[in-house]
Amino acid sequence: MEKIVIIGANDFQRPLIQKAKDMGYETHVFAWREGATGAEDADVFYEISITEKEKILEICRKIQPKAVATIGSDLANITVQYLAEKLGLPCNSRECIRNSTNKYIMRKAFQKAGIPVPFFQIAEEGQEMIPPSYPVIVKPTDRSGSRAITKVETPDKLQEAIKNAVSQSFEKKAIVEEYICGAEYSVETISFEGNHTCLAITKKYTTGEPHYIEVGHLQPAPLKEQMKEKVKQTVFEALDALGIRYGAGHSELRIDSEGNVRIIEIGSRMGGDCIGSDLVPLSTGQDFVKMVVDTAAGRKPEIKEAEEYVAAIRFLMNEKDLKHMERIQKENPDKVKKTVLDSPVKDAVITDSGSRPGFYILQADSMEEMEALLYEGPAENPVEIFETPIQKLRFSDEKNAFYMKRDDLLPFSFGGNKVRFARKFVEDMQTKHCDSMIIYGNYHSNLCRILSTLCRELDIPCYMIHNTEDMKEEKETHNSRIIHEMGVKEIRCTKQGIADAVQQAMNELTERGYHPYYIYGTIYGTGNEWVPMQAYVETYVEICDFEKRSGGKFDYIFLASSTNATQSGLLMGSLLKKDKRKIIGISVSRNEKRGKEVIAGNLQEYADRFSISLPKHPEEAISFTDAYMEGGYGVYSQNVADLISQVYRTDGIPLDMTYTGKAFYGMMKYLEEHGIENKNILFLHTGGTPLFFDYLMEKSESLK
Repeated sequence: MEKIVIIGANDFQRPLIQKAKDMGYETHVFAWREGATGAEDADVFYEISITEKEKILEICRKIQPKAVATIGSDLANITVQYLAEKLGLPCNSRECIRNSTNKYIMRKAFQKAGIPVPFFQIAEEGQEMIPPSYPVIVKPTDRSGSRAITKVETPDKLQEAIKNAVSQSFEKKAIVEEYICGAEYSVETISFEGNHTCLAITKKYTTGEPHYIEVGHLQPAPLKEQMKEKVKQTVFEALDALGIRYGAGHSELRIDSEGNVRIIEIGSRMGGDCIGSDLVPLSTGQDFVKMVVDTAAGRKPEIKEAEEYVAAIRFLMNEKDLKHMERIQKENPDKVKKTVLDSPVKDAVITDSGSRPGFYILQADSMEEMEALLYEGPAENPVEIFETPIQKLRFSDEKNAFYMKRDDLLPFSFGGNKVRFARKFVEDMQTKHCDSMIIYGNYHSNLCRILSTLCRELDIPCYMIHNTEDMKEEKETHNSRIIHEMGVKEIRCTKQGIADAVQQAMNELTERGYHPYYIYGTIYGTGNEWVPMQAYVETYVEICDFEKRSGGKFDYIFLASSTNATQSGLLMGSLLKKDKRKIIGISVSRNEKRGKEVIAGNLQEYADRFSISLPKHPEEAISFTDAYMEGGYGVYSQNVADLISQVYRTDGIPLDMTYTGKAFYGMMKYLEEHGIENKNILFLHTGGTPLFFDYLMEKSESLK
């Protein structure tokens, strides 16, 4: 029986041991005992560290193996090359192994071959260096598995990152290099006598900055054919630059927004994380591990016509991931091809790839099927909605009767109309299997307060796009304190940069393996108009039901109108009822022309979605005025402040200076200016209780 020597015996090496045995080899496996799960598969196991090359060589001379091989380990790859060269077996050169296991030497090789490289410099602990720009990536020159990788944004963090990288390096050196932007991929190749074959392109997902630990991989990567060819050409040139002639190759790269392919690093071995051993055969039908054995034995690898499946691996980073895996096992057991749980997931401290507690591997017939497996919307909707009370106010202008619908009493994060929005957003997320959220607003925003709280409760990532131009001054508010406490990631931008900021958030979440949900739909804020509108179409029914029970009728409905979704929903409810009620939005931010355009567009979008026929001139029903903004968004006058105090004294109801107080003041001015008397007036309290306390604090400060 022919013999094969295999270096390494952890979970990622087991497929190689098992494949060699299936091919009829007698397997002689060398590894340290701790973590050597493949020892039980070996015909002969030697409890010897993979770095003890001379000791292993002495045994190999007695064994006389036909091949020496490893998969997924740079350290083992160094020993494999040494043994193969000494034993006269097919292998890459010693220079090739140096090129492909030391990141600094690798960059030099690329540079020499004319392959574009970022700025890079070698560093030792305590060494002073000044990169030409930030951010930079710092990592050990000679380690894999995401060990001690750090993205550094500012000079004051550089030395600490270098120290961490050096501590993990065998040669006690770090490489500092320019940060390369773009989506991350890997390319799995097999080479024989200098001829390269691309077996698969893999999409990589990581934890993101600062350490970029892999959380999953997907094959095939969702790239267009033209880009796939560009990637292959770039990788083959890089393989030649490193001198890789035999065996597996694992190339990591990024593709930026302009389509530039930038090599990060290349290993002259199969990728870890089960990419080559499991994903390649599951997605293509190609026996990658057998190819590694064949090339190690000097035989040309057998490459057949590729099959077309989709495969993915997901690593267990927390208990939520574990529950997700268990759900798939229960509902789609035939799609689960492997599960490994090395250690408890609860309280796991994950610092690099080696400390991840486990993983599971899936196979599907299509990308759509795989996405349905990988992504699930929120398992629950924590937002409860009930019919809010309508109360008659003691407040009076001695001309009309005033009522208030108390949506501020909705039981979630201080209530408000945005609670109704939140309920609908979660329902939509569940339908679309989205597992992260992108919100838009600023630190006065009730919507951002409620949605950031919702994301925290659901334990999902939340990005906040912050348009800084909306604010005349930046100051802490009760809303901002709550938003900060909920741990949102803020992306600040100008009004012109909103779409780019949303795209950035989507890209970052997607790169981390999430399926993001932007509350306004596309990056341009279209497509989701109907979601919050639906909340207030239903609320309008509540108002009509109250009228039936009470025997009364409201002549006017007033509300604060900002993004216009609430007013649009109420107006659509009125149009559906055909009651021609006057619904008047008091603007707190938009000018009248733009506000009416948005409302008209919302009505049309809703009608198109639900196949509803609008009246011939629906715009005639839109009442929206910017006459009472009192200086702009977030700004209020003494008149508004006085009215807030008056309403609280008469009815014990808190209004705020940004939304409801300003709208209530605008309502009173509107009634006066239009000579409206003897009418039943309903004011919709859209919430904002935390901002009421901001008002009290400002009032207190002004009295000092």
